[in-house]
Amino acid sequence: MTEPEPDVVRSDHRDDRHAAHDRDGSHGSVGGDHGPGGSGGDPRGWPLARSVSLRELGSLAAPISEHNGQAIAVKPLADHPGWLAKLYHQGQHVEDARRLDQLISAPSSLSNADREALYAGTCWPAARIEEPDNPVVGCVIPMAPEHYRHELRRGAFSERRFVEIDWLAKSDESIQRIGLPRPGFEGRLAACRRLTELAAILEGLGLVYSDWSFSNAFWSPDRRSVYLIDVDGCQPKKMIDVHQPNWDDRLTPPGTDADTYTDRYRIGLLVAKCLTGQRDAHAFHTVAASPWPNQSAAAEVLLDMLLATDRERRPSAGQLNLALNGGPYLRTVPRATRDELPKVPRAIPQPPTAPQSTAVTVAAGAVRRPETAFTKQIQASAAPKAKKPQPATSGNGGWALLGLIAVILLFALIASHH
Repeated sequence: MTEPEPDVVRSDHRDDRHAAHDRDGSHGSVGGDHGPGGSGGDPRGWPLARSVSLRELGSLAAPISEHNGQAIAVKPLADHPGWLAKLYHQGQHVEDARRLDQLISAPSSLSNADREALYAGTCWPAARIEEPDNPVVGCVIPMAPEHYRHELRRGAFSERRFVEIDWLAKSDESIQRIGLPRPGFEGRLAACRRLTELAAILEGLGLVYSDWSFSNAFWSPDRRSVYLIDVDGCQPKKMIDVHQPNWDDRLTPPGTDADTYTDRYRIGLLVAKCLTGQRDAHAFHTVAASPWPNQSAAAEVLLDMLLATDRERRPSAGQLNLALNGGPYLRTVPRATRDELPKVPRAIPQPPTAPQSTAVTVAAGAVRRPETAFTKQIQASAAPKAKKPQPATSGNGGWALLGLIAVILLFALIASHH
């Protein structure tokens, strides 16, 4: 029996400098046991043992985050700038320690290029923190690089802070208004390439992330790169489904674990929103319109990731990364069936309202400005007043007229008798 011929969707342009290799089968699974310093050593500048105590880490600075997800606090290491201690809630088990050790060792099974990409693009854990009575106090992770911070404007105020990737799910105009450079399509595409590269590496390692959303990745507009956080929560094959509003996978029933196919849906949804600058069903419709002639295959991959009726027919993150880099979409036939595009939310008609207190353009070159009480009084006094209709007869004038008519009639009557 011969294998079905693949259905090939090719992009109109292929840039070989950025072509991604197929990652399926290119990585080992989580569980390698290579220590630091070997061919898979950590290149980030601090050779740590796989497990350390709090005493070995030195003093901890004030927390930069508290009670966020699985962590009770994230504290900078005062003696090691650029590194953090992520401290977990109590109640971790030996199985958690084993899983964290496997994560720490996993990059050693990668190619040099993928290991470098993983360390550069994620806060991958460098060591497990343990105490005699607790095997998993937390883990040591790097702080996100400074180039993921930017001065953000909010009205008359500004603040330097990390730029979350959710800004890419907004228009270029909105991005520019807060002081960031307009990404344009090329900037969006570059960020999505990096995002899917990281997703493909995690999938190749057999890891489930589950928490693909706006809040778990930073974006550098200047370098067009992304940085994934909270990766120490990854688990092999499946994990508790992390529910976020508007990120639910309809084919992962509530109460079941998230797996590779859940991750594929969510990474597809994140890319669709960041690539189009839209957050709701409009993103689906823009992807379906395939407005990117050099990434035509990417639209097909995204639609299969988002709408395939069989969750196991969803394309891999590696396939999406390949398509975003100008490569083809190789898929077997028959093609996966898809659900219909979601309905675009209809704008709710608003009742007519009085003029707003803010400036509103009413004619070319004319602007209606906020009206003060003094201005309203002046306008009221200057406006022509409508005259009230007067009754035909009213007051003393009316009685005089009736009397005059009666006298005339009386004289007419007397004259008629003579």
